[in-house]
Amino acid sequence: MKTTNLGFPNVYQSLIKQTVERFWKGAATEKDVQSALAEVMRYNRAAQESLNLIPVGDIDLYDRLLATAVRFGIVPSRFGTPKDAVSSLAVYLSIPRGAEGKPASPMVKWFNTNYHIVQPEIEGDPVWQKDALLPDLSDPRHILSLIGPWTLLSYSINRTSRSLPELFAILASQYSAFINSLPAHTRIQLEEPSFITEGIPQGYEDFLAGVKRPVHLHVYFGAVNDFAERLFSLPVAGIGLDFLDGPGNLSLLPKFPQDKILIAGIVNGHNVWPVSTRSEKILATIRGTIADERLFISPSCSLLHVPLSAEGEAAGFSFALEKLAELSAIKAGDAKYAPFTMQNDALPEERFARKRKTYWVSDIVYPTTTIGSFPQTAEVRKARSDWRAGKMTDADYQRFIEGLIKDCVARQEDLGLDVLVHGEFERNDMVQYFAENFSGFTPIKGPVQSYGTRHVRPPVITGPVSRPQPFTVSWSTYAQSCTRKPMKGMLTGPVTIVKWSFPREDMSPEAQYYEVARALAEEVRDLASAGITHIQIDEPALREALPVDKSERAHYLRHAVNAFRHTFASVPDEVVIHSHMCFSEFTDILDAIREMGTDVLSIEDSKAKGKVAASIRASGFPASIGLGVFDVHSPRLPTVEEMLAIPRSLDLDPHRVWINPDCGLKTRGEEAWTQLGRMMEAVRILRKEWTDTQKSP
Repeated sequence: MKTTNLGFPNVYQSLIKQTVERFWKGAATEKDVQSALAEVMRYNRAAQESLNLIPVGDIDLYDRLLATAVRFGIVPSRFGTPKDAVSSLAVYLSIPRGAEGKPASPMVKWFNTNYHIVQPEIEGDPVWQKDALLPDLSDPRHILSLIGPWTLLSYSINRTSRSLPELFAILASQYSAFINSLPAHTRIQLEEPSFITEGIPQGYEDFLAGVKRPVHLHVYFGAVNDFAERLFSLPVAGIGLDFLDGPGNLSLLPKFPQDKILIAGIVNGHNVWPVSTRSEKILATIRGTIADERLFISPSCSLLHVPLSAEGEAAGFSFALEKLAELSAIKAGDAKYAPFTMQNDALPEERFARKRKTYWVSDIVYPTTTIGSFPQTAEVRKARSDWRAGKMTDADYQRFIEGLIKDCVARQEDLGLDVLVHGEFERNDMVQYFAENFSGFTPIKGPVQSYGTRHVRPPVITGPVSRPQPFTVSWSTYAQSCTRKPMKGMLTGPVTIVKWSFPREDMSPEAQYYEVARALAEEVRDLASAGITHIQIDEPALREALPVDKSERAHYLRHAVNAFRHTFASVPDEVVIHSHMCFSEFTDILDAIREMGTDVLSIEDSKAKGKVAASIRASGFPASIGLGVFDVHSPRLPTVEEMLAIPRSLDLDPHRVWINPDCGLKTRGEEAWTQLGRMMEAVRILRKEWTDTQKSP
């Protein structure tokens, strides 16, 4: 029995994050950035020395799918040629970030994880770029980690006239040419998780038959029952299966081909709990069928989804380094498995609902608001750090935050926004902040990459969840005292809190949604009792948490939506419920969105140019929609005309169309206020156009 890995975090000492951000500010050179990447790659290789096969090429400066797309010439023409993207770091990093007059490529979630990928935009035939950098392949133990052509294609936007099968044939031929150019000893770790969602495309056998290097083909995030026979017949040296997210794979072991290696994902790659007796039982079943000489053990997926090291954290957690140690211990036969028992959760049968059956509608056209957060400067972060360290008193900290809130409210009023927010200056993260104020959560220190240079620190759910006392009410009521305009209370929804944490493994996700929902319902009631008449409960993870296995989706959606509804089921009729969702393909959950019961749903629609709103409305969505008319993840200043294009493209009642940014503004700088100023200019034009139509005979 041997060991391998599917991928490692790129967060060592935050070198890549810090150097890329310095590069954007003009304080670091391209050479500095490449040096930082090289140092992290050296660290990662050394950290994985215990493995029999070490993946290389599994990390990138920004996003590995983006790097793969650029390697095969998939570069939007507005940023230049594929050669430009390969040779210039500034061009490469402009694709996810945007540039003046060049909107960034869309971002979507990587399957049902909280990792975001840059969506490739195919405008012509893919062509392998021979000058694209390669990792060190000199060591025979190195295996080149490569996202497969079908997964790359299934995540791409096809802007060509070619059909998907035609594009796949072209892309696969370029993959073959690239792989066959590598040193003869090179092994390939080809990752095709899209087989789970899209199946195996026609022509995949021909593609692999043309590859002249040994391939380990990995399919993770679910079971392969529906296409196992075809998968097992593919001409590859080994097949990687996920036995944690895909427990059904165990039943396929008797059919596993005798001439292939099995790479068994038995250590959870996207949670922080130590290896348990569940994995012990899975491995025992595998070894009862597969001989050790044909068996590798590995994490279930890339370890990029967990922090790097549990050193200095609460006892009992297992991060990337600890999971490698677990693999070594399992291989040596001296692993210490944690006990594992799955609770028998009793989920609510009733359907939570408000007494009010109608949806609130604005009395003004094109009402405006923001999603919640405003830019957090270094001064804000330092004050919060000093307060936590005891260097600032509670009273001084409160005065400091209240000063920021008062200024933020005044600036929103000056712009003319209709429903205001307090800015969330007291919050570090939209989930971490709630975890710190609920019981049942344990915070962590180690960062996890969410996208590009964005790092988060997901808390761990370690026990029953409850709310000891109100914690958002005082900030919202203070903000309301600064204005006569409505002030939104800002909360994160139950699905997002659970999904963006590391959840318990001994309890179903659905049961955890209800626990968090009950705690949130208390906060919602207190906000309403304090006179806050607009309350936003964000659920950006609702689509993201959708099970990859389609047979499990109806159960998930029923309880996810019900838990969300429970948070506001008992509030008075006059309270307007908002929610926000972003980075999602909503086609699969349109019925669930309709059932959420929100009065206003704000969506990320700036990159989709109104198509998301159109599909939601076409599904029969009865409430109001907030259009995200500019991309907050880019510092570029969109034009007024760009913002006007989205609402103008939609045939919707302007009383039910809100205008807002596509997400929170926390990561932006002072340019956020300019962006909002242009948004309000667009709104004034829209309102005048509407008034003029009302005057027409």
